[in-house]
Amino acid sequence: MPIPPLYYIRHGETDWNAEYRYQGQKDIPLNVKGEGQARRNGRVLAEILPDPSHTNLFCSPMTRTRQTLALVMEAAGWTDSDWAKSVRFEDKIIEFSFGDWEGWTLEEIKEREPELYWEREKDKWTTCMPNGESYQMLAERVGEWLHSLDKPTVVIAHGGVLRIVRHFLEKVPELEAPMLKTPQDKIYYWDGHEASWI
Repeated sequence: MPIPPLYYIRHGETDWNAEYRYQGQKDIPLNVKGEGQARRNGRVLAEILPDPSHTNLFCSPMTRTRQTLALVMEAAGWTDSDWAKSVRFEDKIIEFSFGDWEGWTLEEIKEREPELYWEREKDKWTTCMPNGESYQMLAERVGEWLHSLDKPTVVIAHGGVLRIVRHFLEKVPELEAPMLKTPQDKIYYWDGHEASWI
């Protein structure tokens, strides 16, 4: 079945994003830049989706996505609407786990666990981080959620999840999907047939 239109907003920047520190399932709040990105995306969303009442609204339950949701809704002027109150907090779109590497920078990983780092560089799709997930594992839970959508959907979630969404929608090969860009200051829009950034 084709996937209906999707408006995907990645959470705004956190200090760990700015430090290139693996975040995963650690609950890190937005920084000031991230708050501005969320507001920008809220204003744009209101322009391209003037009537959201016929769409689903999903959000990852993590702090940074909840904060982004609140700021997006405020900037769009939808905070008091019945639609905004019907948000579904979905565990299947929580960011994937970096396991023992959460809180580490890439340089720290290279220094502390060089063999596993290079093994993962060769194949990020199937290689798990220590006590964490692989993109293949993430694709199983995200794919189940994505293919259950039955009408246009707004979702606020994470970079790793967006890579998997793009893998399914744009038919991006498995070994290329983990390298896809996931900007925090744009909305990824799938119109049912093609993708664009707004």
